[in-house]
Amino acid sequence: MKDDVSINRIVPNIYSDDLEKSKAFYQGFLNMNIVMDQGWVVTFASDKNPLAQVNILENKKKEVLNNERIFLSVEVSDVNKMHQKAKELKLKIVYPITDEPWGVRRFFVKDPNGATINLVAHRN
Repeated sequence: MKDDVSINRIVPNIYSDDLEKSKAFYQGFLNMNIVMDQGWVVTFASDKNPLAQVNILENKKKEVLNNERIFLSVEVSDVNKMHQKAKELKLKIVYPITDEPWGVRRFFVKDPNGATINLVAHRN
């Protein structure tokens, strides 16, 4: 069954024990630009393809498990419809739908492998 929600982009998220080393790697080695820096999360993007992005997040817990070191952000056209669909399918929602102060609405769901998927839409 197809629905009318589209995926706009998918961004890998990586927990870092040292954000400064991560900045040096993604800027210095991969020549990516910082397009957002919230102090605890930094988004890097390619010059030539601004949708080629990676988020680096501060590992505050210092105890991240193997399959939680990396998780995905999936930007969708209608996060409310996806949240309703996740509830209807009885998927494990591990972070409630929330309007974040930095301008997104999102929730987290677990995939069948235990990976966390951050479904997100920018608020207009």
